[in-house]
Amino acid sequence: MARKKVTLQATLPHGTFYWVTEVDAGSEEEAVVAAENLFMAEMENIDEWEFTDFDVAPL
Repeated sequence: MARKKVTLQATLPHGTFYWVTEVDAGSEEEAVVAAENLFMAEMENIDEWEFTDFDVAPL
């Protein structure tokens, strides 16, 4: 298995959400599943969170 950086993107009605994490996986498919599982575990166990970085650009 190799360490992989995974970026997941979800298009929502009012914006786009990105989840970026690192996982150990033997393939891209395994990496995506591992990243999804980590995201779900984070959301189940978090009481409160906030964004810690941002970028604002004119349109």
